[in-house]
Amino acid sequence: MKIDSIKLSGWRSYDLDGVLLEGLKSINLIIGPNNSGKSNLSKYFNYLKSVYNSELTPGKRIIVKANLDESQTWHWGRNNVECQITLSKENVFTKEDNVSYKPDSHNVMLNCQHNLNTNTSILNIKVNELSIFDENDLICYDLNSPHPIWRDSIDIAPGFNDNKFYWEKFLKSLVFVDPIRHHSRNSKNQQSYYFDGAQIIGELDKLRTDKATPSNWSNYKRQMKTWLSDILSESVTNIEIIDDDLCLEFQSGLSFSLDKLGTGVSQIVMLLSHLWINKESYLNVFLEEPEANLHPEAVVRLVRIFESELVNHRFFITTHSPSLIDCLNQNWSVYRTLKNANGASLISPNDNIVKHYETLDALGVKASQILQANTVIWVEGPSDRIYINKWIELFSSGTLKEGKDYSFLYFGGTNLASFTALDDPDNNFINILSTSRKAYLIADSDCSSKSSRDNDAFKAYLNSMLDRLDSANKNKAGLHSSINDYIKIWITDGREIENYLSKELFFTVLTSPEFKRSYIGKGEQRKTIKLIPTEPSDFVFDKFSSFDMAIAKYYQDDSDIKLIDSDINNVALSYANKKVQIAKAVSKVIKLTDCETFDLAEKMAELIAFIKK
Repeated sequence: MKIDSIKLSGWRSYDLDGVLLEGLKSINLIIGPNNSGKSNLSKYFNYLKSVYNSELTPGKRIIVKANLDESQTWHWGRNNVECQITLSKENVFTKEDNVSYKPDSHNVMLNCQHNLNTNTSILNIKVNELSIFDENDLICYDLNSPHPIWRDSIDIAPGFNDNKFYWEKFLKSLVFVDPIRHHSRNSKNQQSYYFDGAQIIGELDKLRTDKATPSNWSNYKRQMKTWLSDILSESVTNIEIIDDDLCLEFQSGLSFSLDKLGTGVSQIVMLLSHLWINKESYLNVFLEEPEANLHPEAVVRLVRIFESELVNHRFFITTHSPSLIDCLNQNWSVYRTLKNANGASLISPNDNIVKHYETLDALGVKASQILQANTVIWVEGPSDRIYINKWIELFSSGTLKEGKDYSFLYFGGTNLASFTALDDPDNNFINILSTSRKAYLIADSDCSSKSSRDNDAFKAYLNSMLDRLDSANKNKAGLHSSINDYIKIWITDGREIENYLSKELFFTVLTSPEFKRSYIGKGEQRKTIKLIPTEPSDFVFDKFSSFDMAIAKYYQDDSDIKLIDSDINNVALSYANKKVQIAKAVSKVIKLTDCETFDLAEKMAELIAFIKK
């Protein structure tokens, strides 16, 4: 029985939508940290499955004694619980199916209400939002009437068998895979629907000795060899049952019984065998933590087999591993479980990049765990990197390391206009978040005055980037986070990054023998120049000064005559061409006490907190 959505509500009076799974697909990944409520969905439906052991009577609601505990409801209090399951229009029925209202022409919803005061569960169906049986078990004779007509239920009434039919079909489709699976365990679980591996050898032996359809055994072996060879990256050449055990032979010449295989491999063999045996059925399979004892790539390949080969089944996979999250396609849906501050567990669609990142944050997954930096800092050029790197060292007391905690990328000034924070359907923009989970952009304002800095028109290409971020922020939000939690932008308070330097320190470096100019021009145009005697404290270098031009104005010719504009520009250009060397020289001597200019300390505190987050 294929289902389109699941909605569970009511276990907390102030938490009405605890579980919402919409747009269910072949693979439904439920991901979250430990103790966040991932297993509760499986536990709840496991309870519902137990109802199937009771006799389901047609022509009325199905009322059974409930035995719900807190782990199956998340109720954390005595509240009623309601479950609504919308059936897919893809469900196909035969003439033998005695059903009146079909999902391809009606909106059919399974409805289960649990009264936790009386410990009863009531199973009903809704057709076009209207319950087919009322509280007195009268049946609705005309679902399309604005005023429904309710009558005593008789077997010729439309919908008489529908409640029993749909609930039997759905409950029969539920399969639960024990997270601890071993064929030789002493299983006390007798339910045929609860697969724990205890009976798998017996099931396969029946397949092998079935004289009516001998091809089934050979088809099983052929398929399993293909699947296992792909998952294990080693050719499996044969599979046989020998002495009540399943034995695998490998191309290497080695042979192992199921009991001797590694735990992860044996679990794969048992699970795939069970699903292959039931491949013609339409199952809703609840699988907990397939990554247990498996290599991450093996998990990915296993789920790919679920998706491409076992297409009749729908899988609900709970995990706290991020290894599957980058396998998303149109056949997958991802839901994440998080606990609110009040302790309520929520399952909701993980349908945008901010929610993906929130989930990774909750799992404690950091890029450094896969040898990538946790934050990428985008700067305009190499000199900016040198200054920022040194400031991070000073303000973090050396606790943050480049390459682990952060790394740098260059956006090259106006190239920033080509960047975005989201996927661009026209492929015209570079997605910043595709390079890292957290990005910090640092850009020079390039403003030559306070009025131009205060004018919103400055650096138009930067404003266009900010507008795109604002737009993304409105449309792509998580439960607790937004784009702004993963991308930060620092526009320098002054003209450029150098304006944050102490003018005394900067003047000392700029006038040191390494950078001091003694002449300009070449050949006959060569002119001897010298510095005007000046104390570092008298250096005129304010918030909106260009450092190269500021220092160039302190030169004069050998006759103490002021340089003409073209000569000043020549000196300034020579300093501008040495920005990287100057930055390196400054970083060798700068101290924390030299970093008190403008809002530098505040900005560095924000940057360091962002990197550490």
